[in-house]
Amino acid sequence: MRKIINTLLSMALIFVSVSLYSQTYSWTSVEMREAYRKDTRSINGLPGPKYWQNHAKYKLNATLLANESALEGKGHITYFNNSPDTLKHLVIRLYQNFYKKGAARAWNIAPKDVTSGVKIQSIKVNGKKTQLLDKQYGYYLGTNRPLRLFTPLLPGDSVQIEIQWKFHIPEITRNRMGNYGKGRYFIAYWYPQIAVYDDISGWDNINFSGIVEFYNDFNDYDVAINVPADYAVWATGHLENGNEVYQQEILRRIEKANSSNRIRHIITQNDWKKGKVLKSKEGSRWHFIATNVTDFSFAAVLKYNWDASSVLVDSANRRRVRVEAIYPDSTLSFYKAARYAHESIEFLSYQWPGYTYPFEHMTSFSNGTSNGGMETPMMANDGDPKDTVSLAGLVFHEISHSYFPFFMGINEQKYAWMDEGWAAYLTGLFSEDSALRYHYFTRTASHFSSYSGKQTEMPLMYPSNFISNFSSYRVQAYIRSSLAYKFLRDALGDKLFKKALHAYIKRWNGKHPVPYDFFNTFANVTGQELSWFINPWFFQKDYADQSIIKVTNNNKIVVENTGGLPMPVKIKCTYDDGSTEFFFEHTSVWSTGNKAIVIQADKDKKINTIDLGAENIPDINRTNNHFEMQQTKATTKK
Repeated sequence: MRKIINTLLSMALIFVSVSLYSQTYSWTSVEMREAYRKDTRSINGLPGPKYWQNHAKYKLNATLLANESALEGKGHITYFNNSPDTLKHLVIRLYQNFYKKGAARAWNIAPKDVTSGVKIQSIKVNGKKTQLLDKQYGYYLGTNRPLRLFTPLLPGDSVQIEIQWKFHIPEITRNRMGNYGKGRYFIAYWYPQIAVYDDISGWDNINFSGIVEFYNDFNDYDVAINVPADYAVWATGHLENGNEVYQQEILRRIEKANSSNRIRHIITQNDWKKGKVLKSKEGSRWHFIATNVTDFSFAAVLKYNWDASSVLVDSANRRRVRVEAIYPDSTLSFYKAARYAHESIEFLSYQWPGYTYPFEHMTSFSNGTSNGGMETPMMANDGDPKDTVSLAGLVFHEISHSYFPFFMGINEQKYAWMDEGWAAYLTGLFSEDSALRYHYFTRTASHFSSYSGKQTEMPLMYPSNFISNFSSYRVQAYIRSSLAYKFLRDALGDKLFKKALHAYIKRWNGKHPVPYDFFNTFANVTGQELSWFINPWFFQKDYADQSIIKVTNNNKIVVENTGGLPMPVKIKCTYDDGSTEFFFEHTSVWSTGNKAIVIQADKDKKINTIDLGAENIPDINRTNNHFEMQQTKATTKK
C-alpha cells in the first residue's frame, strides 16, 4: 500500500511540475505532457532518462538508366525497434509517388512528369514475400504505404526487408531533385524509406505534397551506384572505391585538397578532353558509406568541373572537412562557389553557431538552373544565380542546414521554422559579415512588415504541413522565425544566447527535438522566464507594430507595443536647436509584461520631431512612428 501511495505522490508531483512549468506557455500539447510523464522528454529541455529512437541500416544498389531518365534499385533494410512498443506494421515512404497520377499535391507539375509512381517489383519481410497496398478504404494512400508485419516487431528486436523498385526521374517539374538535362542528375528521396516512429506521434504518417520537407531517423547507409560511361558521382558519405573509379592524378589532387586551405581544381574540362578523369571507358560502380545520417543523396553528371579545399574545423583533433563545388562548364557564377563554401564552413564552425562542423565533407552541386537550392546531408542541390551576392547566400544557406535538420533530426514537416528559420537567420549573419551592402535583415524586416498580422499569416506553432498557401509557408518557415531568433538574441545578449544555442545543439544532436525542447533548453540554460517572448512570437498571432502614443511636457516619450511582438525600441529625437539624440532599448525591455514604456528625452530642450523604429525592425504601420511638436494633436490621437 505504501508503495502505491508513493507512486501516486510521485505521479502527482510530475503533473504538478509539468503544469507549473508549462502554464507559462500559451498551451502545451497532450503529446508533450505524455512525453514528460513517460520521461522521454524533460521540462528542463534535456532528453528524458527514457528517451529512445529507432533506426535502420540500408544496403542499397542503384542503377541510373540515363537513356530512360529512370532509376532502378534494390535494397536490404534492417530496421531496429528501440521503442517500448510492439509494432504491428511499418510505414514505407515512396516519395516519388508525388508524381503519380491522382496524387494529392500542393505543387503543380508538368503533364510529362505525371507517372504511375514508384513501381515496387518485389518486397519481402524476413524472407517472406508480401506487397504494399495502393489503396485503403477506396482512397489513394499518397507517398506513404503501411507494411503489415507477419509477426509483430517486439521492443529491442529487428526486422529484415528486401525490396526492388523503379521510378521515372522528373525532367521538367523537378521538386528538389531530378534530371536537369545535358547529363545532370541530382538524385534524392529515391529509395523506399521507413518513416520515423517517435515518442511524440508514433508513426509519422504525413504525406509529401510538395511544400513542406522531411523528417528522418539517423541511419547507416552502404550504397552502390551504377552509372553509364563518362558519368562521375558525388554523394553523401565517404567514397570507398576511389582508386577503382578515378585515375591516379585525380586521387593525388583530392589528397592535396584534403589537407589544404587553398582551393584546387580537382577536375577541369581539359582533364575530360584528355581522358584523364575516370579509369573505365564503360560504365562504373561507385561505392559510398555513410553512418548515423538522416538521408542519402547523390549527383551523377557528365563532364563536370570539381573545385575543392579543406577547412580545419577542430584544432584540438586536427580534423579537417573537405569543401567542394561541382558545376558545368557554362556557369554564370558557380565557378566561385568553392570559395563561398569554404568561407561558409569557417563561419559556421568559428562564428555562428560557432559549433564544429559535424560532417566529413560538403559538396555544393550546381544544376544549372537560374536559382533555388535544396539541402541534403553533405550534398546541396543549387541553382546558378547571376550575381555573386545571391550565390554566396545560396551556398551558405544550404550548407547551414548541416546543423538543422541533419545534425539535429528536426521534423521539418510539422515545424519548418526549426530548421529553415535557423538557416535564414544564420545566412543573415553571414551576409552582414561578408556583404555589408546587401542589408539582409532590412530586407527581411520589410518582407515581414508586409505580411505581419494578416489573416494568412500562421503562428509558428501551427503545424507547417497544414499550410497549403506557399507565401504563408515562406513567412512562417523563414521570415517570422528568423526574426524571432534575431530578437531573442538581442533580448539575451550575445554571450548568453550562444551559450543556450550550444547547449541546445549539444543536447539534441543525433536526436529528434521538438519546439518545447528548444524553449525549455533556452529557459533552463539562461535561467530566465522567457514566456513573455516565446508566447507572442511562437504561439500567438501578435504582429509588428510600435507606436508613439504620448509625449509629455517634460519630454517623456511613451512608446506602446501596439502589435504585441517584443522587439527592440529605437528612437531618434531632434531638438529645436538642431541637435539629435538617439535612444535604444533592447528587446528585453518588454520582459516585464508592460504594454508601454517611457523614455526620458532631455528635459532642458524643446523637442521638434521624434522618429521611432529602424529599417531592420519590422513595423506594419509607420504613420504612428513619427511625432512633430507642432502637430501634437494630429499625430498622437489614437
